[in-house]
Amino acid sequence: MVVFTCNHCGDSLQKPKVAKHYQFACRKGIFLTCVDCHKDFYEDEYTAHTKCITENQRYGGKDYVEKPSCNKGERKQQAWLEIVQNVLTNTPNLSGPERNFLNSISKHENLPRKKPKFLNFIRSAFGNRFNMAVVDSTWTKMENAFKEATAEKTVTSQQNNGAQIREDKQDKVENSKDKDNKKEKKENKILATENDNTELPQISNEVESENVNEVEKESKKKNKSKKRVLEDNDNENSEPLKKKKLEKEAENISVNENNKFSWKNSILEILTAKGEITKKKLKKKVIALYLEQFPDATSESADSKFEKKLCKVSGVLIADKKVTLTKV
Repeated sequence: MVVFTCNHCGDSLQKPKVAKHYQFACRKGIFLTCVDCHKDFYEDEYTAHTKCITENQRYGGKDYVEKPSCNKGERKQQAWLEIVQNVLTNTPNLSGPERNFLNSISKHENLPRKKPKFLNFIRSAFGNRFNMAVVDSTWTKMENAFKEATAEKTVTSQQNNGAQIREDKQDKVENSKDKDNKKEKKENKILATENDNTELPQISNEVESENVNEVEKESKKKNKSKKRVLEDNDNENSEPLKKKKLEKEAENISVNENNKFSWKNSILEILTAKGEITKKKLKKKVIALYLEQFPDATSESADSKFEKKLCKVSGVLIADKKVTLTKV
């Protein structure tokens, strides 16, 4: 609701209380200032000031723009109050009682937009001051003005939508033309480059072919000489290499025979420390110990050995992918 300040006494007044204030409290000419927008109003000018700026508009800065979905109810109410003002100012066939009725209504901002609620508001706010026939006639005029305003808005919105659709179609056509022109330019460039390549002299091709043949012949000769050298070296070094391999295999066999891995002891040691462990974690730990002792072994072979050895260990219970130690 709009709030004013009296410039004579400094009191803050809501819009419906302005008339009583100047009748009883401050018996001078009406001189008001809006609290929000700081505009001055003389005499009956304040009646047209039905809405003022919000706090967001006041403190939001120059570039502040309200969202379209913000304050829908207020906008509908303001449109309804504007219709009341338009009926009061623009309709020529208003009678004296109807004009007085509209003047008294325009001072209120909470006018209902439906007829039953509107009649209840008139009875509660004004009592029997106005004849109900006058109220009905003014309501019909207000309702007709509202329908005309909504029809004009729908027509203008449809026209704007049609214009936007036409502009979008024109933009699409222009974009398609630009794309076609770009494609044609690219195709022309490709054809021009192909024609330039075909018009090269045949002499250069013959010279290139002769150079290629000479290079191929030289490379074949070099490859033959390299093969002969490698065969001679292989024959010389093949015998000592075979001896070294046999010696390494014998050493590995002797180490494996001397250092045997105890699957049972390693499984029982881990279970005594943990008590209960998942089968996956137990497998990881045991295989890690095995690969530390035998780094040449593969994880697949170790995995198969673990499964076999775990089934043979006594005093171990396997249930729900967990391994527990039952006996020590």
